Amino acid sequence: MQTADLAISLGTGAKVKLAEGIRDSFTQDGAVLLDIERGLCLSLNVVGAKVWQMLKQDWSGDQIIAALEREFAETPRAQLQQDYIDFLRQLEANNLACLENN
Repeated sequence: MQTADLAISLGTGAKVKLAEGIRDSFTQDGAVLLDIERGLCLSLNVVGAKVWQMLKQDWSGDQIIAALEREFAETPRAQLQQDYIDFLRQLEANNLACLENN
């Protein structure tokens, strides 16, 4: 999916489905995700860990962007949205999540 298509999907109700079998461990420095079926380990920084927690709580893309906007008011919304899209792409590339259109 192209960046523009992904951005449109996020704004029109695409849901992020997290892969099953993922274990996570959180620290003050971020989190570590472990895919127990494939033995994949992925480390997340503090922001990535926050986004992962929001995804686990079934937050929409718009809700996540709004929360990031409140926390990082100095960062333009477009940059936060692009960072979120990049994060989702990384999760998808590692088979840790996929987008589902409603």
